[in-house]
Amino acid sequence: MRELAMRARAGGPKRITGLVASGAALAVLTACSGTASGDDTYVLHYTTYSNATSDQSRTVQRWADEVEELTDGGVSVRLHYSESLVDADESAQATLDGRADLSQVGSIYAASDLSMFTAVELPFETDNTEVQMTAIERLYEENETYREDFDRQGVRLLFPLPLGNATIGLQEEAENLEDLRGRSLRAGGLTSDAMLTAGANPVGMTANDIYESMSRGVVDGYTSLALANLPTFGLSETTPHIVDPGIGAYSSSIVVVNEDLFQSMPEEYQEALLEASGNGISNGLEEMGALGEASCRELTESGAEFTSFSDEEVSQWQEESAIAEDWVERYEERGYDAQSVLDDYRRIIEEETPESDYTNPLTACMEGQEP
Repeated sequence: MRELAMRARAGGPKRITGLVASGAALAVLTACSGTASGDDTYVLHYTTYSNATSDQSRTVQRWADEVEELTDGGVSVRLHYSESLVDADESAQATLDGRADLSQVGSIYAASDLSMFTAVELPFETDNTEVQMTAIERLYEENETYREDFDRQGVRLLFPLPLGNATIGLQEEAENLEDLRGRSLRAGGLTSDAMLTAGANPVGMTANDIYESMSRGVVDGYTSLALANLPTFGLSETTPHIVDPGIGAYSSSIVVVNEDLFQSMPEEYQEALLEASGNGISNGLEEMGALGEASCRELTESGAEFTSFSDEEVSQWQEESAIAEDWVERYEERGYDAQSVLDDYRRIIEEETPESDYTNPLTACMEGQEP
């Protein structure tokens, strides 16, 4: 069995894995010496495209601290931020081939590796981030087609990370859907399809490029971001108009671990990883809420105006876009039972929604509440 976090016994040779990041070759020691009794110590390397201060990274930092505490230092995690280890679109493959032990995999980058995971990008399905995250976990346990992608890639889902609801930030006000027609908006994933249906022009770019692109007039605004994301990219103090388009949860990301590595670990370490992962959703929502609160405060202080599209407009938009139907057709042509994934996703959302009293930061901010 391949061991991606190499383990060195006391008195034995230490083994290293060669890593390549940003074109530079790195040699990273991936384990420390175990005890004479064979009780191994692991150093796991985590790759993420998020920076160190994002709510997603803060969530993983808390997870890593809990794992180290639960294992009495037997397992520690080194976090590599901002694509410093591998590019975002290589995360799943890097976890499989040994360049990383754990990774953040964003749905927007997962179409080729974890195709069924992209169901969480479908717009208009839920505006409750907690419910969406619970659905990600339950699909892994309850839907065979969804799970097969993970098994095929040799990775195990540990826990999801929140993104929140889609926000549209604009230089000029948009009171209704028609006002988006002809505007160039930064967008990604299936949200781009929704923007096309609305008559907008989706423009692909990284979130780091939005601020400058808006300043130079390259784009008229942005979406495929949530309220909590805005401070990270300097947008919470520089966006004069914020729109809740009614898309709801538009994307997510997950933390995965190499399955062979997980199975090679002592049972008590496996249990520690899973126990800490059980707190992933609550920790993630807490961290997203804190940044959402800061973003709301900064937007309010800057004089930003908030609007939302009517329920009637959103319902018509959903019907005209037919994004879910197109998603099913596209993947069933590739041999997936995509309809079963969509059906289970919707079933789980229906079951979980009454059990959750969660309020998204965007909704709370627009209602004048604390996120």
